Amino acid sequence: MEVEIEGVVVAEIFMDGKRVRIKAAKVSVLGAGTLPEPEAVRIEDVAKFKHLDQWVSVEGMVLQVRSSMSLFTIQMVDDAASCNVLVRDWPRDAIPPDWIGGRVRVAGVNRAHLPGSGFLSLTASSPDQVTVLKTGVVDPLDAPSAALEALRGGEHGGQERVKITGTLLGATMGNVFYARGAGGGGFSFYMLHPIDEDKSGRFSTPIIMPKVQPGDELEVTGVPGRGAPGVHLNFGVARVLRSGPVPEALPSDIAAIAAGAHVHDLVRVRGRLLSADDVLVAPGRWRTTMRLEAEGKKIIAFLDAPARGTLAHLEEDHLLQLRGIVTGPPHFPEIRLWARAPEDVESLGIAEEVEARRLWTVLGIAAAVVVMLSGWLLVLVRSHAAARAANARLETRVAERTAELAAAKDDLARALSKERELGELKTRFVSLVSHEFRTPLGVTMSAVEVLRHYHAQVSEEKRAELLDDIFSATMQMSGLMEQVLLLGRAEAGKLAWKPSGLDLPELCAKLAEEAASAAQHRCPITLDTGGDFTDARMDAALLRHILGNLLSNAVKYSPEGSPVELRLRSEGGEAVLTVRDRGIGIPEADQARLFEAFHRATNVGDTPGTGLGLLLVKRCVELHRGSIRLQSQEGAGTTFTVRLPLRNE
Repeated sequence: MEVEIEGVVVAEIFMDGKRVRIKAAKVSVLGAGTLPEPEAVRIEDVAKFKHLDQWVSVEGMVLQVRSSMSLFTIQMVDDAASCNVLVRDWPRDAIPPDWIGGRVRVAGVNRAHLPGSGFLSLTASSPDQVTVLKTGVVDPLDAPSAALEALRGGEHGGQERVKITGTLLGATMGNVFYARGAGGGGFSFYMLHPIDEDKSGRFSTPIIMPKVQPGDELEVTGVPGRGAPGVHLNFGVARVLRSGPVPEALPSDIAAIAAGAHVHDLVRVRGRLLSADDVLVAPGRWRTTMRLEAEGKKIIAFLDAPARGTLAHLEEDHLLQLRGIVTGPPHFPEIRLWARAPEDVESLGIAEEVEARRLWTVLGIAAAVVVMLSGWLLVLVRSHAAARAANARLETRVAERTAELAAAKDDLARALSKERELGELKTRFVSLVSHEFRTPLGVTMSAVEVLRHYHAQVSEEKRAELLDDIFSATMQMSGLMEQVLLLGRAEAGKLAWKPSGLDLPELCAKLAEEAASAAQHRCPITLDTGGDFTDARMDAALLRHILGNLLSNAVKYSPEGSPVELRLRSEGGEAVLTVRDRGIGIPEADQARLFEAFHRATNVGDTPGTGLGLLLVKRCVELHRGSIRLQSQEGAGTTFTVRLPLRNE
C-alpha cells in the first residue's frame, strides 16, 4: 500500500554511522501500490550494517531451520558471513525436510539483531518472500566426501558442505575440535549449535552434537573456511563411528612447525624454555604461556588449567619435550602449540647449549681479569710522570677558571630561576602521578588479595566484579601513561600534522558516541551541525585528541544526566567547534594557567585527572594553525570554542 507519513526526522548515532528515522505523528493510506524490488546484497554487507532498515534480499546456503508458532527461522551462510533470517506468518509446524545444504533467496528488512539471538538478521513479513533456488538433503551429515589435501589452502570456503573422516585428538574450552584425517594430516572444526532455545528439537532441523572424546573416529560435515594455512570446517555436525585409542604424536621440530607443517595435528617436539608466564584468561581458567627455542627458531606453547602454577616446576633454559596440537588461524593469529594436559610437558634438564655458554662465560671473565691487572700495573708506571706535568697545567687552569667563574655568575642566577620553575613543575608532576597511580594500584592490590586468600569463598559474581575492578584500574593507569607519552612527543616536535580529506560531521558524530560510551552514557551528548564541509582537509588523529579530551572533560565535570552540547559550524573558511557543558565551571583565578602542564582547577575535588589533557588539546590546535578560546563561570558551566582552517595545506 502507498502511505503518506507526517512526522519529525530524527537522526540517531548507531554503531559506526548515522541512522535517520521518522517519528510519525500521522500516517495516511493513499491506496494500493506495488512492492518494490529489493536490492540484492551480500550477507557480509548485512552483518556490517551497510543496509540498516533497508528493503534488501540475500542469497545463501541453508545450515538449519526452526519453526516456533508462526515464526520461522533460517540460518544461512555465504562465502564470507552467516546470518539468521526471521520469517513471519509461516504455516504452523511446517518444517521443510530437505533444505539442509540447499540455497534460498530471502527478501526482507535488515533489522540488525534477532531478539534472543546473537546473530545479525533480516525480517521477512511472509513466506512469499522466501525463494528456494536449490533443494538440499534431509540428513545433516549427507555431503560429498573430500580429501584433506584438496581442501588445504582454503580455496573452497563458504559455499558447499563437505564430509571428512578422522580421529579426534582433543577439544579446547573454546569449542574448537582437532582431529587427524583418515589418510593423515590434521583438521579442525567448530560445532554447529541448534537454533532451538528449548533444546527440544521438536520443531527444527535435527542437529547432530554427540558427546565425543579423544580417540573417537568421527564423520564430520561442515563448510570449509578460507585463508587458513590448514583445513578448518565451520558449522560442523558430527557422528561417532567407533571409539579407540588417541593416535600417537608425530615427531617434529620447532622450525618445521613454525614453517606451517602439521597444522591442527598432534606432534612431539623439543625446545629450550625461554620464559613461562601464568595469566588468568577466564574465571577458573589459567593459561601458562611458554616461549620455546631450538636452532634459532622460536614458537609459543600454552597449557590451560583450572589452577595457577600448574607448570611452576619448569625452569628457564631447561630442555622441554612437549606433546601438543599445532594451532593457528582462524583460532589464533599465529602458529602455536597447545598442550592438552600437564603430563604433555616434560623437563629433560638444562639444555646442552646453555651449559656450554656458561663455561665459556667463566673462561672469558678469568681472561678479562688477567688483562685488567696487567693494564693497571702499566697505568701506575705512566701516571707518576704524568702527574708532574699535570700540576703545571693545573696552575694555569686555575687562573683561567677564576675568570670563567666570574663570567658564569650571571648565567647561574638565570639557571637558578629556571630551576625554581622546574622544581615547581616537578612537584606538581610527582604529586599528581603518585595520586593517580595510588588509587588504581590500591584497587588492584585489594582485589588481588581477596582473590588470592578467599578465592574459594568468593562467589562467581564477586570474582567477576573484582576482575572488572582490576581491568578498570589497569586501563586508568594505561591512559595516564599514554597521555604523558603523547604530550612528550608533542613537546619534542615529533607529533606530525597529516591533513587528508574527511567527512567532518561524520567524524564528530562518531567521537560523540565514543565519548558517551566511554562514560557509560552518564551524560547525553547532542550534536548540532551546519555548513558546507565538502572540501575539508584536516588531521583526523589530531581532531580525535582535541574533541576526545574536551568531550571527556565536559562529561566528567558535569552532574549525571546533565546535557553536553557539541556544535559544528562553517564560518569564513574555518570549522568552528563548540563544546558546552553545564557543570562545575572553572574559577576565574585558574583560567589563566589552565593550559599549563599538570595544572588543575582548585574546585575539581576528588575527580580524577592528569592536568595534561587541555595542554595536549592546545598543542593539537596549534599544529592545525587554529585557535582555542575559553568561556567559563564557576558553578555555571564551561564553553570551549575551537577554530580550525578547513583547507589548510
